[in-house]
Amino acid sequence: MAGSDLATLIRLRKFEVEERQRAMAVLLRQEEAVLTGLDSLSNEKAAETAFMEQAGIWEGSTFSAYLERWEVRRSQFMDALDHVRAKIEEARDELSAAYRGLKTFEITQDQREEAEALEDARLEQIELDEMGLELHRRKQNAHVL
Repeated sequence: MAGSDLATLIRLRKFEVEERQRAMAVLLRQEEAVLTGLDSLSNEKAAETAFMEQAGIWEGSTFSAYLERWEVRRSQFMDALDHVRAKIEEARDELSAAYRGLKTFEITQDQREEAEALEDARLEQIELDEMGLELHRRKQNAHVL
């Protein structure tokens, strides 16, 4: 059957697509974790700012150091976010290529099956035509006798 020759390749391509999807899911979870970290960092800054509004001069003197450290941490989160988003773009391209490869084999398989079905129908029609012709001959011979 025509299906068996491409079935293995299709299974292999499906496995590749699934692997790419899993890799994409991991990267998306990483992006979510970084975004959560950024959100927590912003909330922390808001809480510190609110505290500083109520604090005295002594506590306020450390706030500028806190802001510098906060900016460094924010920069690290932003770098991590840029990095993971670049990886997501690569993974998206790889997933797209894997999916296109799968579709190519599936379309080829469908075309082969359709061609095989047409050939089977053509051969069946030839056989039916021959049977009809034979029945017609027998009928003609029966009338002659």
